[in-house]
Amino acid sequence: MNSNQAQDHDFRFKGKIKDYEKTLIRFFVDIGKNKDTPSKVQEILGYLIIHNKLTQSNLKELTGYSTGTISLTLGNLIKLGVVQKERIVLSNKYQYSLTGDLPQLIERTSEVSSEHFTIISKFLGDKLNELDEFRDKEGYTNLHTQINVLLGGFNKVLKIASSMTEAFSED
Repeated sequence: MNSNQAQDHDFRFKGKIKDYEKTLIRFFVDIGKNKDTPSKVQEILGYLIIHNKLTQSNLKELTGYSTGTISLTLGNLIKLGVVQKERIVLSNKYQYSLTGDLPQLIERTSEVSSEHFTIISKFLGDKLNELDEFRDKEGYTNLHTQINVLLGGFNKVLKIASSMTEAFSED
């Protein structure tokens, strides 16, 4: 499948998997509040982190925000270089995805202390362990993979931050 063709899977999670998705989105919104990032921006970024690629109509269904709010937010995120827009083949629709990896995204959107990364890593690890109970549910594999990617990204940032702290403290 071409990278800019529509997604094969249904982007809507169900049951307990949907509950975990909502918990993660609330978590992203809370992180944003600590850095004065609007909750709508954090929510849209959260859904893009979880689902990889979504259309504006997917985001509208997931968030309940108006098309105008989603369009304006995505436009600003594109200008910041955080989100990219790709036309879906044989369609007049676009899908949106994050640019770069998680450490790059975090670097461009906010400054977070290593204490916050430790809290985030622990939270994601706990959610990953809790999610294993639902491995036979629809959407489990996608959400499990995305949480693993997030956890890996936060752990990578923690490792970088620790090594930088050590290097600067030696001087």
